[in-house]
Amino acid sequence: MHDRRRQGRAGRWTLAAALALSTACAAEADGPGGATSDMEALDSPIVFGMVAYMTASGVREGRVQADTAYTYADSVKVDLRGMTAVFFDENGNERATVTGREGEWDQESDRMLARGDVVLLVHTDGSKIESAEINYDPSIDRVWSDSATVRTLSDGTVQSGTAFESDIDFTNVTVRNVRGGTGRIFSRSPP
Repeated sequence: MHDRRRQGRAGRWTLAAALALSTACAAEADGPGGATSDMEALDSPIVFGMVAYMTASGVREGRVQADTAYTYADSVKVDLRGMTAVFFDENGNERATVTGREGEWDQESDRMLARGDVVLLVHTDGSKIESAEINYDPSIDRVWSDSATVRTLSDGTVQSGTAFESDIDFTNVTVRNVRGGTGRIFSRSPP
């Protein structure tokens, strides 16, 4: 799987196509004599309603969405606001979803950082991890946070700690410095 990632990324090309379409639509909407010239539209570093795909050798590994994306002509980094990232397994099934108020995505390496009330939902086992920020690096097959973390298992068991790390399959999840013990959350039955 790592060799496939190293053979080339196409996520940046998907985003470039989305940028071209977005700026073309903006230029068309202004029309001739409008407030924005075609050249100004092509230099625009802001994309609203961005959707891009992380791919390796033509295989989709994830989808990145943002309410607003800030791109830079001299960088592969994209700053995201109102972000969602969905990661797929090798069969195309959704493996995990990460949401955050903001984040950063490196289109070349697909490294990602989500910040601000970050929630990671693991689809395979129904667990949830919450933290101030969560990092993802596909080159080392690792997801982690160095911030306070709360992990809620599908049966309601809660683990709180100072940080966590996991492989991308979420088969080896470790919450560091677990404090307050683990417990189970019981939901109240409606009256």
